[in-house]
Amino acid sequence: MPIMNISYLLSQGVELMVLGMGMVFFILGLLIVVIKGVTVLTTRYDPVPVSIETTHARLNSIDEDVVAAITIAVERFRSK
Repeated sequence: MPIMNISYLLSQGVELMVLGMGMVFFILGLLIVVIKGVTVLTTRYDPVPVSIETTHARLNSIDEDVVAAITIAVERFRSK
């Protein structure tokens, strides 16, 4: 059994601190790599965003009968 003096305890404390900080550094580095990988995959397979002009064109092309039916349904719902 080693002699428990202050220098031995300090060296054990430093070793434990270095091991703990190394593990934290490793895990955080691994987390960064995983997040970057997911970002690359997401941007690669993400659909192309729709422009505002296309959205407005789609909204303006709604049939008037559909608008009338929605308006009637909302009025009946509110009257209950």
